[in-house]
Amino acid sequence: MLKVMIVDDEIIVRVGFQSCINWEAYGCQVVSTCESGGDAVEYMNRDVPDIVFTDIMMPGMDGIQLVKYISENHPDTKVVVLSCVDEIDYVKKAIKLGAEDYILKLSFTQDTLVELITRLKSMIEEERKKAGRGSLDMRVQSFNREEDLRTLLLGNQGPGDNEMLLDRLGYTYNPFETYQAGCFLVDNERMNRPGSGTDSHIRKYGLLNIVREYLENLPKSDLAFTGEHEIVVLFRREGGESPACFFPDTLDLLNHALKTHLNLTLSMGMGQECLSRMDIPAGFAQARRMAALRFFDGPAAFHCGREAAAGRPFIAKRSVQRNMQEAIFRQDAGEAFRLIDSWFEEMAGLRSYDQIQAIRRGVVETWVFISGYSIPEGADMPEYDEIYSTGDFWGAETLADLKGCFKAAVRSVVDYLMANKNANPEITRFLQYLEDHVDENISLEEAAGWCALGKSQFCILFKKAAGDTFVNYFNGLKMKKAFTLLGSSNIQVQEAASRIGIHDISYFSRLFKKYYNMSPSDVRKL
Repeated sequence: MLKVMIVDDEIIVRVGFQSCINWEAYGCQVVSTCESGGDAVEYMNRDVPDIVFTDIMMPGMDGIQLVKYISENHPDTKVVVLSCVDEIDYVKKAIKLGAEDYILKLSFTQDTLVELITRLKSMIEEERKKAGRGSLDMRVQSFNREEDLRTLLLGNQGPGDNEMLLDRLGYTYNPFETYQAGCFLVDNERMNRPGSGTDSHIRKYGLLNIVREYLENLPKSDLAFTGEHEIVVLFRREGGESPACFFPDTLDLLNHALKTHLNLTLSMGMGQECLSRMDIPAGFAQARRMAALRFFDGPAAFHCGREAAAGRPFIAKRSVQRNMQEAIFRQDAGEAFRLIDSWFEEMAGLRSYDQIQAIRRGVVETWVFISGYSIPEGADMPEYDEIYSTGDFWGAETLADLKGCFKAAVRSVVDYLMANKNANPEITRFLQYLEDHVDENISLEEAAGWCALGKSQFCILFKKAAGDTFVNYFNGLKMKKAFTLLGSSNIQVQEAASRIGIHDISYFSRLFKKYYNMSPSDVRKL
């Protein structure tokens, strides 16, 4: 692999140039990015790159001085100058001093860069052969480091497979080395979904390389995407301060750069320090849970330390749901919002990873209740549409987002009710229709269609008029008729069920017991 260095005093140029192609696919590895000629010289005292891409105009040691230094001290290193259109005289001077070529910053393409790298690789290979130093190994690495990190942290393989992955990643056994995993989450992920093709690659790896720039002065680390909007950072050190000591200050600086260049921010969680390399996957799992606490604190949050005890899972109280529903049916948005604010304030005190999904579920179930739907027998969750998608509740990134979604949903219901203040005549006629057609099986879709309403509008108006959901109300009518049939005639349970349109005797018995707290056969004994 050819070792590549990028030198420029502007972070956006360093990151953009580093992110524009997949360097490893062309037999190269970016080993260093430096913001000045002096930093580049300091790095070259430790490790000499094969190719250096350098800006010309930089504070301190500029690009011309750097080209001269490399030409005199590391003549085998190829230098390519990054220039602007108005720097052509400096470019000529750099080439005279030993630079191989130049690239215009604002107009180069991926094809131009790939063509240049291919030519430089051929030159280096030829020079090595002439010098009798053997052929340069240009093979692309036989494993994908990011993929191996993902497998280690997210897979379900056993300790033996993990040990092999750790060895291959260079995390060999060292009793003096400790490890600490961190997890970055991209905030407002729905607004920051990557596009496709070249722009997606540049944005994705631009993000990764900006993070790398801001972590370079911290203990040695590895970075990799573990999800579309999730990045792992894995620190390793022998002594010295814990990486957690550098946060949240480093996160604040990083987010300032990300907001400036990519218009996004990151939240972060860190797991506890791992004394053994075999504990790294568990450390990352903890870091993920800590990062997820962004749900309570909002974007750009940092969490580190021990996890809080979860306590009893959050459950939405029926009394709260009824109070909200009554305020909504009165079209009292102010009272409904006051109840919502108080309810969400209660949730904010449940700061635990294990409560996050319980809170989301409680909000969804409350929306189901107040909007007039009912959950069918045996179903986990019904399907909802039209007024508000529950996908927005499940996907809310923070508690504040969830509250905003819920308030918007409630506002849409209140607005709809205010626009339909008078009782809907179709609903009134439909209630009588149900009384006369208890023996039929009428679906929610058919009921809404009968009233010429959408499902959501029908559910809201029906519950307001009947005081119950359509399913509960219609089942109640069926059970009332079944009770009358069983108590006043000699018909069998199965026939009574059949006369109200239910042919599954087991389902009929369960439903009957739900309404009358007795089995159908017990009615005959009364």
